[in-house]
Amino acid sequence: MTVRVLEPPDGQVTQLPADALDLVPDQPGPTHPLVVVHWLDAWYDPDEQKAEDWREEYAIQTVGYLVRDEGHVVSIAQEILPDGEGFRAVTHIPRPMVQRIDRLVPDVPGTAAGATPA
Repeated sequence: MTVRVLEPPDGQVTQLPADALDLVPDQPGPTHPLVVVHWLDAWYDPDEQKAEDWREEYAIQTVGYLVRDEGHVVSIAQEILPDGEGFRAVTHIPRPMVQRIDRLVPDVPGTAAGATPA
């Protein structure tokens, strides 16, 4: 895997040493794909008293592990627990609210990121 260094707005670029990834112990890869789900959420806003105050939509982006993608729901977990104990911090999104799902992939030569249409 390559390390991509992002340039901050102030222009100061921090280069990581070539062996920076050696500091992280070897761990098995994730068992579920890492994704960004773009979806339209319901909302409550007590300040919206008149029709002209209403929002058109409330677009959300949720990043996490795709742990369920069934006909009626998409579930994204923030954490995968060890030894098959399950997941923590799971967001369940009704499928009709999902606009698209983008799969995140490592920056590996020959690998392209792709989007999965909802």
